[in-house]
Amino acid sequence: MNKICRGTINFTGKMAMAFLRNFFQKNNNLISEFEQKVSAYINIDHAIAVSCAKTALSVSLRALGAKVDDQIIVPSYTVTEVIDIIIANGLKPVFADISLRDGNIIPELIEQKITDKTKFILMTHMHGNPCDIDSIIMIADKYGIAVIEDAAQACGAEYKDKKIGCFGKIAYFSFNMFKNINTLGGSMLVTSDLELATRIRGTISEFKPISKLELIKRFFKAAGLTFVTQPLIFSLLIYPALKLMGGQKDKNIEKKLKVKLLSKNELKKIDRLFSPSQASLGLLQLKKLDGLNQDKINNARVLNEKLSRVKEIVICKSQAEIKCIYLNYIILIKDRQGLIDFLFDNGIDISPGFVQACAYIREFASFAADCPNSLRFEQENLYLPIYQPLNSNHMSRIAELIEKYYESKTRI
Repeated sequence: MNKICRGTINFTGKMAMAFLRNFFQKNNNLISEFEQKVSAYINIDHAIAVSCAKTALSVSLRALGAKVDDQIIVPSYTVTEVIDIIIANGLKPVFADISLRDGNIIPELIEQKITDKTKFILMTHMHGNPCDIDSIIMIADKYGIAVIEDAAQACGAEYKDKKIGCFGKIAYFSFNMFKNINTLGGSMLVTSDLELATRIRGTISEFKPISKLELIKRFFKAAGLTFVTQPLIFSLLIYPALKLMGGQKDKNIEKKLKVKLLSKNELKKIDRLFSPSQASLGLLQLKKLDGLNQDKINNARVLNEKLSRVKEIVICKSQAEIKCIYLNYIILIKDRQGLIDFLFDNGIDISPGFVQACAYIREFASFAADCPNSLRFEQENLYLPIYQPLNSNHMSRIAELIEKYYESKTRI
């Protein structure tokens, strides 16, 4: 059986041809069509494409009237770029801890953090797993606080039969290379508020187009990643090379050194328009999104069933009445490097995730908070591969190897 790499991206030959065919397209018909299709898919009135999720969050804050020193309650376990954007816009992030069950913010802790300066709650659906939305919205309504829905990792997920993106004052999705819709970067803002949508369109009308050079760089990066993660190429070339270099190591400490706060000028540099060639990619993938998500859900079910027998690991679980799309499949374990080495030696390439406990990062020290669950998630998480074309046989193999690893440790 081929070796299994830690991850791959959705970038097919058909997508590459569509991108190149529309690369010099100057009208915005494709962008408008993509916005309309996303709007219909989410079942919301307005969808507005922008260059990236960082821009989407920044524009959301500006459109909602954020002022310097306003407070926004955020989950401590999140990507550092989210906190960068919040600080660069002059707001103060207030960290709340997450549940060990699903990696999402705990509603009760949100209410404890509210002050007279609290203007926003960032409701993040981590790894495609929706939050306890009803509880969060109830708290927000009680105190008159606006909810921004961070759905960057959750396009296609559902809460009580409604698509994620319909619940906050405004929501945004991410379409970077490692999301379930890949437009080589990009994001979509969605809202049911006409006044807010009009304000956002006015803001982005002043943005410059993303450069052709930048798009070409992303195109070749996507093509390269697609090539090296092909099962045959990875098995024959990449895996042996990694083996010679000593396998995969936990890069968590190195990641922390890369956090860099954005300046006001740098914030302006990311404000760019979405391009027609990117929209063409989105239109192709939106048609297949539910099928792609369902394949991951099916793989996750196999892992959930088989790994539930392994008492040494914690599986992230979903609430009732929600549809988690498993952008990433997460387990928590104490002996992380040991399992990474064992699985790698057996042809399974896995790694810790990129999300961090931001309340403990030195660059955000002035906003530090006690969030032990977030820290545990950062220190113990592992992403297991469940992407297409992996199937139930691959999932069974991964689960059996994990069971074998812990059985061998018990015998020692």
